[in-house]
Amino acid sequence: MKKNPGNFIKIVISLTLSVININLAASLESWTKSCGRIPLILFYGVGFVLCFLLTACFLMQSERRLKIHSLLWGMPMATAHVLGCLMRQDGTALDSLSRLPVLLMQILCLTVPAAACIAPLLWGFQDTEHWRAQMRSYITCKDVRRDYALNQSTHKAEKQSARNLLPWQVWLFSTAVILMCWLPVFLAYYPSVFAYDAEGQLYQVLAHDYSTHHPLLHTLFLGAFFRLGDVLPGSYPAGMALHSIVQMLLMAVVFGYTLARLTVWKVPAALRILLLMFYALFPTNSVLALSTTKDVLFSALVLLTTLSVYEMADASGSGLSRKDWLLYTLWTVLLLLFRNNALYALLVTIPAVCLLPGRKKAQCSTSRRRYLAFTVLALVLSVVCSTALKTALHARNGSPREMLSIPLQQMARTRIKAEETLSDDMRHELDQYLPAEWVFAAYNPYLADPVKNKAVIHDNPAGLIKTWVRLGLEHPQIYIDAFLDTSVGYWFLEDRTHAQIYGLGTESGFGYLSTDTRAMPAGFEIPQQSRLPGLRARMERIVSDNCYQNIPVVHILFAPAFYWWLLCLYMAVAIYRRNYLLLLPAVFPVCYYLTLLLSPAVLVRYMYPFIVTAPVLLGCLCRRKR
Repeated sequence: MKKNPGNFIKIVISLTLSVININLAASLESWTKSCGRIPLILFYGVGFVLCFLLTACFLMQSERRLKIHSLLWGMPMATAHVLGCLMRQDGTALDSLSRLPVLLMQILCLTVPAAACIAPLLWGFQDTEHWRAQMRSYITCKDVRRDYALNQSTHKAEKQSARNLLPWQVWLFSTAVILMCWLPVFLAYYPSVFAYDAEGQLYQVLAHDYSTHHPLLHTLFLGAFFRLGDVLPGSYPAGMALHSIVQMLLMAVVFGYTLARLTVWKVPAALRILLLMFYALFPTNSVLALSTTKDVLFSALVLLTTLSVYEMADASGSGLSRKDWLLYTLWTVLLLLFRNNALYALLVTIPAVCLLPGRKKAQCSTSRRRYLAFTVLALVLSVVCSTALKTALHARNGSPREMLSIPLQQMARTRIKAEETLSDDMRHELDQYLPAEWVFAAYNPYLADPVKNKAVIHDNPAGLIKTWVRLGLEHPQIYIDAFLDTSVGYWFLEDRTHAQIYGLGTESGFGYLSTDTRAMPAGFEIPQQSRLPGLRARMERIVSDNCYQNIPVVHILFAPAFYWWLLCLYMAVAIYRRNYLLLLPAVFPVCYYLTLLLSPAVLVRYMYPFIVTAPVLLGCLCRRKR
């Protein structure tokens, strides 16, 4: 039997790449420099074997298109990993241009194992129906009569299942299970997780001095329950407890509705059970359901909108009733009213949808026309509602500082890192916006708020922009590092800085999530009155002490970047299937993600729309055909 020289070459290449990549991985991981000899030997040995098997299987793959798609998606994952490790290890991604070839070689080498991990997922999601067809064909060839009996029994079982698991029953059951799992957490954090921007929004309510810095609709929603405390026994804490109950109920209903829709779409029961457990037991969901931040209800609205768009894309828009389109419009209007930067994301979404490719042009054009028409309608209605709220409340405009978070952070980092090399003229210009007396103490590489809040930007905004451009042309590497440090948690799976931006520990209430109680004026306090202090202490170990970071593999579930890469996997499968219309539900989340990259910090609450939405979209790829 003749040997295939091509396979031998591929094995040699796999061995070579495995040696290079395991050494590269060891050099990028800081723990390998301080660990003992035995862990290091295990890391090299097991890592080399896994890397070799993955690379060899990938190179032996006969389908060229699968390889190309896997490499195209593996490259951004490898880039994110290399840049994240370099920022964590050296504080810079590229300290000099002479290291650029080395950086590119590192990315290219790690792209192959990343592609080798992606390829089975692309192939697996693609061939789900093919597996079932092969199994049916095999049974038919072996015994036609047994196949007939099997089909009959399956048909009866499906009918029985349909009778036992109606969508409304799944909805009701899932909602009840989620609420029961959340109830102890509510008692532990009674009356609510009064954190994040709660005091700032309620100061507006108390003083009747409103600002568009926070969404007015959410400020009114939060303020209504706070004011309700005047007439409830227990005063203001009772009002906030009612806010927690209502928000918990709303979130549980939305999650239950999601699981009901997945039942209608014939997503496998095992995946639906896993998703139910995720919604009910994952600490992020239970704690944020009690939180006063606007991102909670906004995330529910993103999920509802995504489900509507997915149904639209799957049914090609023709199967949706007028009620479905009106519901989509309603969710989109509320979504825009609950988050200010959602408007910018939607404005980018509209032209992005027009650029989506399509195989069935008539079908795609119909769906897109309807989608664009109702999206524009929602945009107009949201502007009308926002203007009406602003007029009725005599609200002031919010500060433009939020949009300048990254530019100000870049200028501050340049002043810190290159102060001695700056010209006198440039120092004088920077003193107008970022005076030296406070910028050195205020700068935090992972949080732009200290610099953003103190910067002088109103006197000469045009001059600020010119200075930012000039400084960036002189120090582009520092600008890149400033952007990477501020946004690292959005794309680097191993980042831990996002979980300690404001501090760390149970006493402070800061960590992975903020559970501290914000201060209010005398007579309006919201003290913590935990009914289950033992459970609260255990929950605090997770969300404030960050003890989850010590659990291998599990800690990845808490990483904000994990849910971004889940969304990327969904898009990769849709493109590989050539089912481009299924990209439609991902367009708005992607555009919203771009606005997050320009935000002042990486916070879990900012990524919460992806946490509740990305697993649902990924599960939809496993559904059976209608």
